[in-house]
Amino acid sequence: MKSDGSLLRRLDEVRPGGTGLARRQPSSANLPARTPDLKPTLVPPSQKSVVTYKVRGAPSEGGLKTWGKWIFFLIAVIIPTIIAGVYYAFFAAPQYVSEFRFSVRPNLGAGAGSSSADSLLIMSNSYIVSDYVGSRDAVVALEEAVGLRQIYSSGAVDYMSRLDPAASLETLVKYWNSSIHTNYDITTGINVVEVSAFTPADARKIANAIKVLCERLVNQISDEARKSQMDFAHTEMARAESRLKDVRREETELRTTQKSIDARKEADGRLQLNLKLRSELASLQAQYDSLTQYMDPKSPRLSVMRNQINATKEQVAQLQDQVGSNMQGGSGGSEMINAQVLTRYDQIQTDVEIATKLYQSALTNYESARAQASHNQIYLATYVQPGLPEVASYPKVFFDTFLVFLSACGIWVVLTLVYYSIRDHV
Repeated sequence: MKSDGSLLRRLDEVRPGGTGLARRQPSSANLPARTPDLKPTLVPPSQKSVVTYKVRGAPSEGGLKTWGKWIFFLIAVIIPTIIAGVYYAFFAAPQYVSEFRFSVRPNLGAGAGSSSADSLLIMSNSYIVSDYVGSRDAVVALEEAVGLRQIYSSGAVDYMSRLDPAASLETLVKYWNSSIHTNYDITTGINVVEVSAFTPADARKIANAIKVLCERLVNQISDEARKSQMDFAHTEMARAESRLKDVRREETELRTTQKSIDARKEADGRLQLNLKLRSELASLQAQYDSLTQYMDPKSPRLSVMRNQINATKEQVAQLQDQVGSNMQGGSGGSEMINAQVLTRYDQIQTDVEIATKLYQSALTNYESARAQASHNQIYLATYVQPGLPEVASYPKVFFDTFLVFLSACGIWVVLTLVYYSIRDHV
């Protein structure tokens, strides 16, 4: 035991970093037996351990979350789908659809071609008719014709589908638009109108009534277009006719004042006659002068010639008086006033000719417009008449239930994503 203690002291002296001083060691009697090749280990600081106790029969947190998801899926998807299926299968009133098909066609005359403007006009009229079916005016007319409110608020219809008898007109218009379907094919120009009601007879009655309204609308559009075209042509013709009457009235007043049917022709005739008489007078005077050179002035031939010369002079004087009749002043003033009258008469004649040509042109345009308006009418060509449906088109139990299921699934997915998004950010 003593040799062991000295050995330990020696080792302590030669150990690197040692002080060379003997350290107090415990007595060998109190030292435990050393275990060779035993490396010292670092002991980590003590940690508090958490002990979890699980109560038998209580659900875990993950189980609660799983059950919540299924309960929410049941409430949001399964139950609405079951309710919708039961409603469509046992409670929803059957709806019958009656349809008719038509096309707005132009009534072009023989040899008239179809231009792009005519095609656009027909297309516009087709859109007008298609839009009119769901308008307020159509609903008011149908209410007066077939009693639309009474048909859709019948007590035989289920509560969810029928119309409130005390509903306003705006509500009736919305309900009517949910009961019809219109489609216009721009390629073929065909309109399809589908009307749904809760009995086959009501569906056909409403479809027939709306077809009559569409025909009335097309006829009204056609009549208004014809009336507008004819009114313009008639207005132009009436204006030309009024102008011609005014000019004719001035001509009549001038004729009455001058007491002459045609002052220009009479003046020309008088002038020609006056020139003719003057020429004859000059010829007679020349013959008389030549005969007096070798004949006795009392000879019968010279007497006759003198009488002819005097008569011709009287005729020339009368013509001169007629030309200057109803005039004032001397001969120069008479000739001037007569020229003014003839000028006024010529102006009136020119106005008469212009007014006559304008009236003839307006009359031709009016007749052309009337012929064009009679040929360019539009009409509603209904080639599929409203029929009596035999099988209800709505509701489609499986299809409508499946739509409810898809809608509920979509809502469930969205709400679930919103929930997880809020949870992750809180």
